[in-house]
Amino acid sequence: MGWIFLTFLLLLPTCSASCQDPAGLKEEEDLVVQQYAALGVATVLLKCPAPEGVSVVEWRVNHTAGPIWKASVREDGSLALWNASLAQEAEYSCHDPTTGEALRRVHLKLGYPPKKPSVWCVATSYASPVSCTWSLESETHLDTSFVTTYRHGMDGEAQECVRASSGADSCSIADVQLFSVVPYVLNVTAANPLGTRTSLFPFLVSQIIKPDPPEDLKVSPVPRESRKLRLDWKPPSSWLFLEYFPLKYVIRYSRNGTNSSKMTRPSEQTSFVLTGIRPGATYHVQVAAKDYLDNGEHSAWSSPACGAAWMPE
Repeated sequence: MGWIFLTFLLLLPTCSASCQDPAGLKEEEDLVVQQYAALGVATVLLKCPAPEGVSVVEWRVNHTAGPIWKASVREDGSLALWNASLAQEAEYSCHDPTTGEALRRVHLKLGYPPKKPSVWCVATSYASPVSCTWSLESETHLDTSFVTTYRHGMDGEAQECVRASSGADSCSIADVQLFSVVPYVLNVTAANPLGTRTSLFPFLVSQIIKPDPPEDLKVSPVPRESRKLRLDWKPPSSWLFLEYFPLKYVIRYSRNGTNSSKMTRPSEQTSFVLTGIRPGATYHVQVAAKDYLDNGEHSAWSSPACGAAWMPE
């Protein structure tokens, strides 16, 4: 079943909910309406309020008279558009064929109701606000708004997940309880004139920890050691209270000109000496961080650094 909504524009106050019909037509006396319909629907019906004594009406597209593509006029004067496509978005108007007087103008917009938003949340440290992001898997072709709220537990009070701006596709939750065993639940509702869809994303802070990448990675030769490389880096500056929430690190490295890479075992240290290095070869190195207790995910890999082992002169 296709989705079709109409909205009359201004001039008179909006009708109360009791006088709106189920199809979304707000009955007002103005002649200009905004109508929405789903792309691909078999028939989109544009109504024309023909006055008594007028048995035939004339339809125009964008103020131009003539045949209308993929359409037919019904006995009651309404215009039926077939197999709705974006090419049929336009202003349609019906007229008294004798006087040319416009009886109604319809601005037709076509699109899709939103699908369920994809939602994910992440915290870059235990003491940082939780950042949540969402997206729609497919384009709706209509202005789509989002309402974002969260609760601490399903029965908690709904609170706003704050967005930096009205059009942002992310929001943040501050002051979360670090060691709570009751999950937070984020609600993201997408809405446009054809419908609404909601996604719920429950989480514990420990489950969504993902540090930022380690910083300032350096690769240095070890003096008089032709088969070793020293690596040094700094923890991500966004990771707060490192003394209470330590990190562990893994290293990925590869020799220049090869497609394979090797990884080290996790270590809490912010330095490491690679051994078994091929003398004279350049190595490309990256580091990733993860919560020491193995909660959440590894960070993304750091910016790469490269270097070669010491070589005798």
